[in-house]
Amino acid sequence: MAEETSKPAGVRKKFATPPVKSACLSCRASRTRCDGSNPCANCQARSRECVYLPSRRGGARVRKKRKVSDEDPEQPGSAPAEFELVAAPQEPIPLENYIDPGAGLSQLPDWFQDSDYMFDGLFTTPCFPNVSDTDNESDARPPFSGKPVPMVRAYKSDSAIREAYYVFIHSVFPILPPPDGIPVDHVSPRYQDQVESFEDGFESSSPVGLAISAILALIPCPEDTDHLSHESLLFRRKYAQYLAQSALESIEAESEIPDSSTEPPRALEDPPDGPVREPFHRGVPLELESIIALDLLSVYEYAQRGNLKKMQSRAGQALMSAMALSIHSSSGDDEFCESRRRVWWMTYMSATQASVVNNTKLSFAIFAPGFTAKFPVLKSDSEAFAIFIRSQQAILSASKFVMELKKTVAANGNMTPVYEQMRELEMFLEPLIAQSDAWVFSSTTTSPVDPSEEVVARGLKCIARVKLNSARIKVHRYCAFLDLPIFSAKHCDLRAKPAGGEFDQETTNSLSFCSYSPLLSNPTSSSASSSPPFPSNHSTPSSNGDLGLWATVSPGGGNSGFPFSSHVSSKISLQAALNVAQAFDDLPYPNPSGQQQPQPPPYRLSPTSVVPAPRTMPSFACCAMQCAYALLMVRDRAKAAGAPTPLVAGLLGVLNRGLASISATLENYSSAFEALGGMRGE
Repeated sequence: MAEETSKPAGVRKKFATPPVKSACLSCRASRTRCDGSNPCANCQARSRECVYLPSRRGGARVRKKRKVSDEDPEQPGSAPAEFELVAAPQEPIPLENYIDPGAGLSQLPDWFQDSDYMFDGLFTTPCFPNVSDTDNESDARPPFSGKPVPMVRAYKSDSAIREAYYVFIHSVFPILPPPDGIPVDHVSPRYQDQVESFEDGFESSSPVGLAISAILALIPCPEDTDHLSHESLLFRRKYAQYLAQSALESIEAESEIPDSSTEPPRALEDPPDGPVREPFHRGVPLELESIIALDLLSVYEYAQRGNLKKMQSRAGQALMSAMALSIHSSSGDDEFCESRRRVWWMTYMSATQASVVNNTKLSFAIFAPGFTAKFPVLKSDSEAFAIFIRSQQAILSASKFVMELKKTVAANGNMTPVYEQMRELEMFLEPLIAQSDAWVFSSTTTSPVDPSEEVVARGLKCIARVKLNSARIKVHRYCAFLDLPIFSAKHCDLRAKPAGGEFDQETTNSLSFCSYSPLLSNPTSSSASSSPPFPSNHSTPSSNGDLGLWATVSPGGGNSGFPFSSHVSSKISLQAALNVAQAFDDLPYPNPSGQQQPQPPPYRLSPTSVVPAPRTMPSFACCAMQCAYALLMVRDRAKAAGAPTPLVAGLLGVLNRGLASISATLENYSSAFEALGGMRGE
């Protein structure tokens, strides 16, 4: 594990000499320390013109001694209205807002895109305006009040941020090299009423450190006994967005050429200098840091802000930057080779996942021959990464199949190629899923991350199992359930339920293509030779009865060209959904203490909290909705079957446990990532 830097008590800055109040343009652009002289040492060494302009950073921030005046409510530095601590609108969302892919995500408003302005907005509503003004109270806690002060996660060094990354992110998003030891979370809370702790505290100079900090800021502090309050939620949201915007500004600054501001002709003549600073991680080259930051911010835009366009934009920018550095075809074997492989394949995963959740075609081939970089290797499991990437390619293929099927059905076109593609996908998925069913994990759900990365192998394989089975649901969903909409919002390629409850044209077209057969009736003949078995402790019931919604379609009616009957596809979808629910349960939880215990309960946010420490990086959360869709459709059929029998009652129990598992998963994710609250609400 990266070594911890011990600091003497009372030292709050990362440098012995305080930074100057104003840096020259060249030092600002290259993010190097300026000595404040004219010319400064950096410009003098490089024979550059040294130009100073006033900095906006620090000038408009609210100080403790500044009183809040009732006569002047709109101060010059106040934040825009949507950035204030006010309740989010709770009016019913118009139906037209559900037409875009992923519209079921809760979407947060875009804020003023400047980190300085965002920083000012963090403190526009002081929680304790009557605290007495003294010069020695920067670290003092406010007097006792019945309402706790909002707080956010912060860290005192890049080393502490790295440790937190390994605790909360690495097990499901291993884009950095393995740790050197067992990480421990060294969180240092910052309180909303302590402005100086933000102004004088540590802030990473690396885009990776800032992007990681943005994600970590969404996780409630263990000391926060009121983390669900409206004020705490908004403070975490605002601080995370400030850090995310700072990360983007850092990426732009490091690609800036100082001469572009002072001598543009010279900017074309000389090769640009790289960033002059210490790397965030000694095992990662500096030129890869902006790519890593963009991959992390892509997930942030999806899971926290519900902004699918920005998710795709960030991932696309990372992909282009990675290919510009040729790490997609890197074959070197130096000290950074493993780092380049991880960055490339996690960038590939980010870009392709953005395509899946946006329900759009990729701009490149899934199995592009130019992607020759070797798969990364975990010390504990050499195949985990390869399985992880193959599962992504599987769900990409299934998503492409869904788009082609919809397009063909809408155009009343030739379905023969679709039938053949469905058969090929099932043949591709079935052995992979059978392999995943046999996996046995040596780590527990709360094992700490260590250099062997056993818990990382567990995380990657669980995600792979989620995606493989979700892909199978996509392939069979149309013939199993006619793709009838049941959710109030659109989730990935799952359509929203019409406002009037009537079948729309797409549903009507679907009814004419699938050979329907109820799950609870005797199965019709099928060209499929076999179907995956149910778990040994329960079986599919067989009885006839009125199936309510499905009574509008005659059993076995319609075009029988599909290679699977409705009964077989329903059975396959049900088994896949149960596998998805189990795989979500098996995902590792963060272990902030780093202590290994045999099968402990999930770690909690704090001793007084009943909420487990939230898992992070849920870019595949729409798989949970695929699972919930299949379980709900089968449950509705079972309930409509008439008088319950022991078999039906047993099936309903299994379905309800699966739905409870998915609900708990989304509840856990949404305790940190607000946009997923839209899925949880379904």
